[in-house]
Amino acid sequence: MKLPAQPSKDTAAKILQAAKKLFARTGYDGVSIKKISLEAGTNSALISYYFGGKPQLYQAVLNQQADIIISTIEKLKDSQLPPLNNILMFMDEQTRLHLKDPDSMQVIYREFLTPTHEGSDIINQRMFGIFDRLTEAFEAARSQNAIKADVDCRRAAFTLISIFAFYLLTYKYEALTEEKRLPGSDDFRRLQGVYLDYLKSLSATKGDCHELI
Repeated sequence: MKLPAQPSKDTAAKILQAAKKLFARTGYDGVSIKKISLEAGTNSALISYYFGGKPQLYQAVLNQQADIIISTIEKLKDSQLPPLNNILMFMDEQTRLHLKDPDSMQVIYREFLTPTHEGSDIINQRMFGIFDRLTEAFEAARSQNAIKADVDCRRAAFTLISIFAFYLLTYKYEALTEEKRLPGSDDFRRLQGVYLDYLKSLSATKGDCHELI
């Protein structure tokens, strides 16, 4: 096969989109170069041409999704909302991103729950900043007596993301059933309820709980 003389953004984008879809659904080990090329409708040689190979393509997918999530967590710095509402705003944005493009969020959160050698550097160098920002937000909430005084803020940040990550990876089973098991009037409310319940459990007063709704 004669490879193109100049890189094609369209071809590279198709490969990236196909890889994101497959990595999200079966994980890194369950995806082959052949599967990606078939999904993208391209020759498998182009994956090496544009990305260098499967590990580099996976890292490109993770970095793409990391950019999206990091851009939302940065909004916490400029927000004037009360701390718990600030955290809720971030989580709501993650929910909207998932409902808009489920594959994107599932790739990054799958890497959180089932780490790979190929993705470890991206998680360690880029994504753990999310936990730092959330920890700071929880600490601000604790200092204002919005959450219980004995809450470990770092642990709360990790627990919040872990709860959400687990539900994102399993929510497809809920979505496939006619009878919805999670309460809520629509998909957004059903997913929001998962982390809203956790935030309410940390709240120092009943009033603070109601302010989050």
